[in-house]
Amino acid sequence: MKKYFYVVLVLFPIIILEIFLRLITIESDSHLRILNKPWYNLLPIKIPESGFFLREPIKNSYKVYDPVLGWKINKNIESHPYYSNHQGLRVSKNDISRKINLDSTEILTIGNSFTHGDEVLFKETWPFYLGKLSKRKVVNLGTSAYGIDQAILSYLISPIKTDTVILGLIPGDLERATSVVYPGIYYGGYKSKPIFSFKKDNKYQILNQPCLLGLDIHKELLLGEKSNFLKFDRNFDEKLFINNFFDFLYFNRIKKMFLYRKNYIAKPIYISPETDNYKYILKIFKIFYNECLEKEDFPIISLLDNNNSFSDRIKYEDPWKNLTLDLKKIGFKVIEPSDSLPSLFKEEKNKVINSDGVHYTPIANKIVARHIYNSF
Repeated sequence: MKKYFYVVLVLFPIIILEIFLRLITIESDSHLRILNKPWYNLLPIKIPESGFFLREPIKNSYKVYDPVLGWKINKNIESHPYYSNHQGLRVSKNDISRKINLDSTEILTIGNSFTHGDEVLFKETWPFYLGKLSKRKVVNLGTSAYGIDQAILSYLISPIKTDTVILGLIPGDLERATSVVYPGIYYGGYKSKPIFSFKKDNKYQILNQPCLLGLDIHKELLLGEKSNFLKFDRNFDEKLFINNFFDFLYFNRIKKMFLYRKNYIAKPIYISPETDNYKYILKIFKIFYNECLEKEDFPIISLLDNNNSFSDRIKYEDPWKNLTLDLKKIGFKVIEPSDSLPSLFKEEKNKVINSDGVHYTPIANKIVARHIYNSF
């Protein structure tokens, strides 16, 4: 009897913990997540049904599949507050009917949603404000969800001639460049993207072109640890897919998840100069710089704070320090983040970040544009 008592004594807290973990775990987009947070996906990841990947994109959607870049802005689309012209460039609503070819510009801006200007009107984006301040022609080539690799490739294949190219950079753009699917295998990637691969002599090739789409991605995810395609991803780990006997316990799956996070995503790349991924990112920047020299374009990198780097500023005195120095060593003109934004963010967050909690408000975009203009 005493023996059974001790068994119950040991098992009882384990059972209580297991029940608690199951109560706080929610299924979302076919993934089991603690508190429905995408950065707390239980391992091994669950692959959505094939129907999830076979959803045909709406023909008049603002973004469409692209074999070279993964996705791009569609042509001639009106989807408030976003409008695109016949070249697939973001323009104002008034300009959408004008068949003006934007074949050349004085400044070309590239980057992700912060450059594109998600959640605000075209005339409330920082590239637009920069054009007004500088009285120079600015064309905005930014596209939502791009990593630095896609942003740079969009510039390299663009027919638009320019004198100056500005890459707007947030910390997460570096992580995106290490993955072959968006938003990452661990996060439940469902769109594939190109990825750079370097050899020992620093020569490179671009993998996954044409980019896999739909059911082809699903097949690779089903292959899991046996997929050669997924192994292009610099954050690939067999733990993402391999099941073992004890995975019926959420405790075990959560433990595997935290071990994966510790090794790969616990610390952002931009403040991790000692990591291989940081060194990999610098190689991509060197390609960008050399291509700009070849095209005789002046390259500028504008560092942009967001929710993540605002938080990092609390933990680190200058989280951008190492990346800034390394980019300058390559030869870039680097515009460091405006000190005005963190101060304003601390006083009144909603003056910097929009109601959806992610992107800049028009006020923040004005501050960024003026800061870039004053830094020329």
